[in-house]
Amino acid sequence: MRTYLVWGMLAISAGLLAQVTVSTVTPEMKGSGGLSFDSDGNLIIADFGDFLSVSDPDGQPNDIWSMDTDFNLSLYSTGFVGASGNDFDSNGVLFQSDIGASAIYKIVNGVRTFVTSTGIVNPVGIAFDSNDNFFVCNCGNNTIRKVTPAGVSTLFASGAIFQCPNGITVDEDDNLYVSNFSNGNIIKITPTGETTLINVTPGGSTSGPSNGHLEYYEPTRTLFIASHGSNTIYYLRLDDSSQLHWLAGSGVRGNDDGDAAVASFSRPNGVAITQTGDSIYINSAIPLTNVPNGPLNPQVIRLIKGVNSVLSVNDVVPPQLKITVFPNPTQGQLTIEAFTESALETIDLQLYDLLGRKVKEIKDTAFEQGKAEWSLDVSDLQSGQYFFTLTQSGKQWYTGKVLKQ
Repeated sequence: MRTYLVWGMLAISAGLLAQVTVSTVTPEMKGSGGLSFDSDGNLIIADFGDFLSVSDPDGQPNDIWSMDTDFNLSLYSTGFVGASGNDFDSNGVLFQSDIGASAIYKIVNGVRTFVTSTGIVNPVGIAFDSNDNFFVCNCGNNTIRKVTPAGVSTLFASGAIFQCPNGITVDEDDNLYVSNFSNGNIIKITPTGETTLINVTPGGSTSGPSNGHLEYYEPTRTLFIASHGSNTIYYLRLDDSSQLHWLAGSGVRGNDDGDAAVASFSRPNGVAITQTGDSIYINSAIPLTNVPNGPLNPQVIRLIKGVNSVLSVNDVVPPQLKITVFPNPTQGQLTIEAFTESALETIDLQLYDLLGRKVKEIKDTAFEQGKAEWSLDVSDLQSGQYFFTLTQSGKQWYTGKVLKQ
């Protein structure tokens, strides 16, 4: 059986991509953790700490900051070992995870109050559902914890699909979406706890790091993902077969402002979306080296504008890239063909299993007369579902599914 899959991202012109711009809106600061908006539009910025691999040597607690709509910074709360992910409940109370203390706190009028540490192991992301239950990414033991409004903490999801679950967000149906730090997995969790791998971001590996946080925007049913490992921002349309699209970042580590294709990020981590969906805030590290100990601070807050121009284009521009996969399902030999009317440079193909592990790769395939072809022997792979990606210079152009019988 032959499967045809079509995607229109390549049809976006350079002029339309130029509508997406990136700028730096704060001076250097300590704010390497998660980002959230309060009801007044103030951006809450947590500080994970100065280093990724070791505890901060200065012995000082890490803080949470607030940035108002004029980009002014003020102290929000203090006293954390490592303020990582955060989210607001329905009453507007901020809940903050502390990865260094393996505990969850809530903050009222700047005062933090202990909530729970039961089952909490190096927590990062937090997200509230419609019933004010909150869910915690336990990076330390690869689990997702559920905590009720009464403070009852129970195991909600686990398994090898999680590799340091980092970011977490929730949609209007109370489905959760999780991004792994130690590989590229983007995972959906239903309200009953069933897990599904829906995509894999490029640039990560089992040795990490890969994904920072992610955030869901309901009006366009879109996930926005900070790829910590590839220094790139991606988006994923849930009504678009959960395909992954590049949004901004050259892939070269830096903090250059400008149009989406030339702007750069350095270990982007937190993601916060404005109510209009047209602007996204990201924190980005000033250090451009991982030595020593993966330094994170100081940080700057970056603003991505013009997001809606790209999302609307995907709905109306005729597709110019056609992918053919055959046979699918397959038992042994798999052929993937790409056809385009546009001029493209060489393309890389990667094949991933459901745990986000790369099992096959073919690099630097050239388009000849508008066609590129890959032949893969998958007879050595176990039966099940796999994902393949087509990437160019670190940017993911296409993601498809393959069934191995």
